[in-house]
Amino acid sequence: LELDTNGGNEFAALIASHPLRMAQVYNQTTRQMRDLLPEEIGGATDKYSWKQTNWEIWCKVPVAAETTADDIHCSIKRRRLSLYVFDEKILDGELFDNVDQEESSWTLDAVDHGIPPRQEVSITLTKEMETQGRNHWYCIVLGEPTLNVGALGPPIKVIHPEDRETLKLLADTISDKERPFCNMRDPMATPGK
Repeated sequence: LELDTNGGNEFAALIASHPLRMAQVYNQTTRQMRDLLPEEIGGATDKYSWKQTNWEIWCKVPVAAETTADDIHCSIKRRRLSLYVFDEKILDGELFDNVDQEESSWTLDAVDHGIPPRQEVSITLTKEMETQGRNHWYCIVLGEPTLNVGALGPPIKVIHPEDRETLKLLADTISDKERPFCNMRDPMATPGK
């Protein structure tokens, strides 16, 4: 772990310009960090596309122009997602990991008002715990096509040297091997807990 000991305004400006909710990856060739676009840690099937950040997952499902909210049956539970449009199954099963039900939602959105108009169901899932690196979700619902998140490497946490609370959390999680790194979920080690 390397900390910027210069601190000050330069570091604060860097943090302000890079939202910490974005996923980051370390490039060993250039020896630099870079933000991952949500599209880089997501995927697409013939029925939906999805992307994620450290805290959220967005799923987009194109639907027929005549679709109304009454034609959509969507249920978001802590560990389960069900989405049917015109009684056709889009997603139905156990989520890869837990979500915050109160913060998660779905909407029916008009994405193009042309002729014919285009609509999509937009689902936003808020993760219960932050994920980074190889701990990102590799699918939304178990049994669906998967991503290779292992290639993203270990979790990376940017910590300001004056953030005593996070520094203490880091020290505690390093000394307690049973605790996840900086309280970030490792779904492969502790699924559904």
